[in-house]
Amino acid sequence: MLFTATAMAGYTSVWAHAGLQSSTPAKDAEVAAAPKEITLQFNEKLEAAFSSAKLVDSTGKEVTTEKATLDAGNPSVMKLAVPVLHPGKYKVEYVGVGHDGHRRKGDYSFTVK
Repeated sequence: MLFTATAMAGYTSVWAHAGLQSSTPAKDAEVAAAPKEITLQFNEKLEAAFSSAKLVDSTGKEVTTEKATLDAGNPSVMKLAVPVLHPGKYKVEYVGVGHDGHRRKGDYSFTVK
């Protein structure tokens, strides 16, 4: 039984997928000043060719014009440049693909006062 538990512990990382751990601005945040960049921190390194993020306004219109990039020093961090934002609610939509090839899609909103 000890062997089985030890063997299964070694497979834990095989079954893990890239998941969002934190973001700036944070989920449901109300920020006084519009961010110039969105930062998404994942729990593992991402594959740049298959990972992406975009920002949409309350009507669903995409407001970002540049592609998201991975931090050169830490490929588990995705960054998205943000144009000038007006007050309102915005939604970050992202896809994170880890080394195992599994896609994790998600989104969250924040508000600029």
